[in-house]
Amino acid sequence: MTSIVARSGVEFRDIARLLAPTTSLKKFGQLFGLEQAKAHFPFAYLTSVARLADDRLPTDLDLWRSELTGPDLTEQDLKEIVGEAQRLYDQLECKSVGDYLAGYLNLDVEILHEGALRWIATLENVLGINFIEAGKFTISSLSYTAGLKSAESRLQIGSFFPNNSQLYSVLRLGMRG
Repeated sequence: MTSIVARSGVEFRDIARLLAPTTSLKKFGQLFGLEQAKAHFPFAYLTSVARLADDRLPTDLDLWRSELTGPDLTEQDLKEIVGEAQRLYDQLECKSVGDYLAGYLNLDVEILHEGALRWIATLENVLGINFIEAGKFTISSLSYTAGLKSAESRLQIGSFFPNNSQLYSVLRLGMRG
């Protein structure tokens, strides 16, 4: 499932559908220098809802492998992942795997929230555009809006070449076709 639509029409989308195909939530957080770091969860462990009541995280390294971690993880990488997860489990004072899952998901939301705020601020600083207020949520629509804004600021009909190198970069990267 990549999205959930509420009765009000609000749609909640999986972050993977909002970011570039090669960008993970971990990379998104790193891009903005966030202090929160993406955590790990043993999704292969969740074979039943009853497992959420277990009072400790699994130590079997194979249960920590997933599509998200990738197939190239070494035994040492997996040991570090389990160690980091156990530290977070202890830090959050979890009593069960379900508590850890809730903490894991809350951390994802914090990373997305803080990263999005910084992304909005960056776009406003560089382009003078707030994509939420403008209602533009794709690179193409942002590029188009930035181009219109540039042409408007120059007040010359027929002159659509941007003088701003950052703006030009956004336009160039947003081209399709």
